[in-house]
Amino acid sequence: MSKVIIGCDPDSSKHGIAMYINGKLELLECMTTINVYRLMLKYQECDIELHIENVCGVSNSGFHYGRKDSQAVRAKKSENVGMCKQAQREVEAMANDLGVKVIHHKISKQWKHEPSKSAFKRITGWTGRSNEDSRSAAYMGFQGLR
Repeated sequence: MSKVIIGCDPDSSKHGIAMYINGKLELLECMTTINVYRLMLKYQECDIELHIENVCGVSNSGFHYGRKDSQAVRAKKSENVGMCKQAQREVEAMANDLGVKVIHHKISKQWKHEPSKSAFKRITGWTGRSNEDSRSAAYMGFQGLR
């Protein structure tokens, strides 16, 4: 039986998703919520885990606002964080419905930005396209390989 680890960086429109099969990064992309469900459904018979960035584990006050951000900017940022929290809840509900084990990881910027992109490629061997969200998902899944 294959060991499948899905890493997820939840987002309000498309989630960053990475899939490791038997320790090898096989898929890296951004997916709608329904496509994440279909992916988990496809591999449901495998030994599968969902490693997700825990946006819900941090209060909105834990997110950084610029010192000079206006009330409107702060409100918009809080709205976006709330949408990501709801997205996380939906992905976790689908995983629970399918019997997929869910493991939370702290929010991390590891592999997200350009300077760490080369480390991401070196460690995972991934040479295809990626963006900040998909690399973040790859990092969440990588946590499950340890």
